[in-house]
Amino acid sequence: MPEINRILIVTKSRYLGDTIVAVPAMRALATRYPQAHVTLLSNPAAGELLRGCPYVHEYLARPVTARRRVDLEMWRVLRRKGYDLAVLFNRSLSSAVLAFMARIPQRVGFDTEGRGFLLTRRVPYEPPKHEILHLLDVAEACGAPAQGTHMELWVTPEEREAIRGRMSKEGIDLNAPILLVQPGSNDAYVKRWRTEGFIWVAQQLQKEYGFQVVLLGANNEQDVAEQVASSFKDGALNMVGRTSLREALALLAEVDLLLGNDTGMMHAAVALGTPTVAIFAPHKFQRWAHNHDCHRALTVPLPEGARPTPELIHQHLYAVREEDVLHAAHEVLKVKPPRSGRGESEGHTPS
Repeated sequence: MPEINRILIVTKSRYLGDTIVAVPAMRALATRYPQAHVTLLSNPAAGELLRGCPYVHEYLARPVTARRRVDLEMWRVLRRKGYDLAVLFNRSLSSAVLAFMARIPQRVGFDTEGRGFLLTRRVPYEPPKHEILHLLDVAEACGAPAQGTHMELWVTPEEREAIRGRMSKEGIDLNAPILLVQPGSNDAYVKRWRTEGFIWVAQQLQKEYGFQVVLLGANNEQDVAEQVASSFKDGALNMVGRTSLREALALLAEVDLLLGNDTGMMHAAVALGTPTVAIFAPHKFQRWAHNHDCHRALTVPLPEGARPTPELIHQHLYAVREEDVLHAAHEVLKVKPPRSGRGESEGHTPS
């Protein structure tokens, strides 16, 4: 590949999880091309999410629903910047058109949506395979071999100290273990497990480990959060809709276990090294679940050859048993037991 001094990376812009799982591939590119200035075109919140990331130098926001006029403006911006290489981690035709119209000479990405003729190097997208491995295939096609498959995020000691202080003011004993529950999600019908299941598992874990319960989620998930919080006679700290993105990341770094659905915050917890137990819809499991070290994911598979209709996905999501979720929590807490205290801590970057 010719000399590369400016790289444009494009990820999906709808969900933050898409950006987090791309970090291993970004690391591979940064290692292979240490002299290159790297720009990430992604979700408007990506710069805040990846604050402290050494693999990206500049962030450009692409709206979740990019209109043709917006892409025309972006095309002009990209052309002026003079990129040598466009790395398309998403699979849309529009992103390939954007890179082509910006006259970026090297354009590498998945051969999907009929966009192969716009790419200089095509990468097959062949499920079933974890999304991290798919994205590393694209990096490999750019001449950048994988530097591990682990995800990373960066939280400062000051951010962690601030969230500890906030929890303490709201009644959390920092010397006792903390269970973070995220019972909500977007696309609730096909991604949200049973509320009563979360309640039962959290109550069992509280009895066994002495967990204090904290709830996390978006503001539009208050209904399910209040239902969970009200089930604890000693109360639970409801922080749903009450944290910024950076505060949520600091909270994830401070707790002992995250119990939740398939969400961006679940991917963030994995990246921060916090033990996780996540319930997945069956059609998302192979591409997005994390089952290694102190992370467990559960699903009930669809019958072989079955069409993944919303109704069938919902049925199988709800079929995940509470006892299996509790067992998964026991497993991860054996790998990484709850902490007995929270003193001064460093920002976490997994190795």
